[in-house]
Amino acid sequence: MRTINWSAVAAAAFILAGIAGWTNSTGTNAAAAPTSVRIDPFRVMVNSTSLPASHYDDYSLVFI
Repeated sequence: MRTINWSAVAAAAFILAGIAGWTNSTGTNAAAAPTSVRIDPFRVMVNSTSLPASHYDDYSLVFI
């Protein structure tokens, strides 16, 4: 009976510690992403070289 009570106390303490940690984290510590850096997908596709060519064998109409 006592182990159940101590388990409940330990579980409540962990839950309260988790809630306290969650509420104290303001999220202002995260670094903001720079807005000046942008990736141009069109330029990436145009300037890509030496990529392997895709090769597919279509066996959908092969009857043996």
